[in-house]
Amino acid sequence: MLAATGTAAADPAGYIPGDGRYIVGVDIAPGIYQATGSPDPTHGCDWRRLQAGSLPGDPSDPNAYIIASNYTRVTPVRVLIKPTDGAFQTTNCGSWVPSAPAPDGLWGGPSGSAGPEF
Repeated sequence: MLAATGTAAADPAGYIPGDGRYIVGVDIAPGIYQATGSPDPTHGCDWRRLQAGSLPGDPSDPNAYIIASNYTRVTPVRVLIKPTDGAFQTTNCGSWVPSAPAPDGLWGGPSGSAGPEF
């Protein structure tokens, strides 16, 4: 089952403070977010958009719940969190703030390495 690492706010936050797993619509609001990425070039930023939690009969493989993910050292890092996502997990990316789409219209880094569905 997906669980947030912090206490849920009265309204979902419009920012993501850092490492953790956040429930969409409870802990965080859906939308486009941008993070500075990893401050350490030897360790990349890892984020995952996740489906809602496990139910009886669901696959036991935790990767089965990943909608989209990225491990990158490219900065800045952008992600589109959809209202239909169950949760968002981030590690070593820094804090995330609301953002407009990248100038090239893609959600990924400056090179446009990630497609528009991210």
